[in-house]
Amino acid sequence: MAAQKKPYLIVPFLVEQPTWGGTYICEKKGWLQRKELENKKIGQSYELYNKSFLTSTILSSDDPRFYPEVKDVIPISLFIETRPFPLIKFTQAKGNSFQLHVRPETQGTYWRPKAESWYFFEEGKMTFGVKKGIQIEEYKKSCHIINNKMKELSTLVTQKKLDSISARKRAREYVLSQNPWQYVNVHFTKKGDVIDLSGGGIHHSWEEDNITCPLGNIVYEVQQDVIDSVCTIRSFDQGKIKEDGTNREMQIDDYFKYIDLDEERNTLSNKKNKDGTLFNTPFYSLTSITVAINKEMESATSFHHLFVKEGKIVVVDQNRNEICVGEGHSCFIPMGVRYLIKPKMYSEVLLTYL
Repeated sequence: MAAQKKPYLIVPFLVEQPTWGGTYICEKKGWLQRKELENKKIGQSYELYNKSFLTSTILSSDDPRFYPEVKDVIPISLFIETRPFPLIKFTQAKGNSFQLHVRPETQGTYWRPKAESWYFFEEGKMTFGVKKGIQIEEYKKSCHIINNKMKELSTLVTQKKLDSISARKRAREYVLSQNPWQYVNVHFTKKGDVIDLSGGGIHHSWEEDNITCPLGNIVYEVQQDVIDSVCTIRSFDQGKIKEDGTNREMQIDDYFKYIDLDEERNTLSNKKNKDGTLFNTPFYSLTSITVAINKEMESATSFHHLFVKEGKIVVVDQNRNEICVGEGHSCFIPMGVRYLIKPKMYSEVLLTYL
């Protein structure tokens, strides 16, 4: 099956997360009034991944259709690239686990590296790197102690000796008494901050602070598309216990085996290039483009993925195929297409490419 080389809208894959999602993503897309999304907390929107679907169908807020009801879709896999497509996620999250990914040069292990980079749309709270001068063995011991306590509480709930609400209360109290945050760097992020984790080996998490950051962390993520089970190494899961009493498996020993303790790499740096480049890694690049007048573009050596952060644009190719892309939505331009971005108003567009 051949696919025409022209601009396409991307059908976003929305992920409901009742415990830590919200309404920010749907509001940005103009979808707050959709009945099928009523009372749903959306934690993530997959704006691009290897199973994305493309369409020329209007996805604006006045169109009643919604994935998977959108018709006339084609799989992105019809467009072959020399390198795999990255995973692009628009995220609203609170209380993510303490975790890391192995460095790209790591060999001879079950774990696969995963480059990952974040761009904050709003103020947030996160941890990055371990604190200077900590006793790393004390940190490791604390993680094991917390994990053992979580297993104990899990057993009580699954054996119906304790209800999940009481278990979570005990978990919170115990976690606070151990205070694993004393071993890591806690940061309040600003709107527009960029965090590049593509080098791997660095501790990171998103934190929950309903007073300072009630929205949670609103993050545009670009990363290699690698499944969590083979790339995400966790040491602490914020004391979470599921309704059925189970909790997530930790990989504490591997976390401390592969963590990079170099002081410079554990110090947060937020560097943005003057040309609009937010991050430029060996695996993907992200650039912010402001569009006030028509702008000529070409996807010469890689696909282009456009996400409209603010405003509204029309994308027209050399054969006069065109699509309208509203705020909070994405489009895909295959490799080898010359096109024009025509702003309906002053717009800010995020361009991802290989």
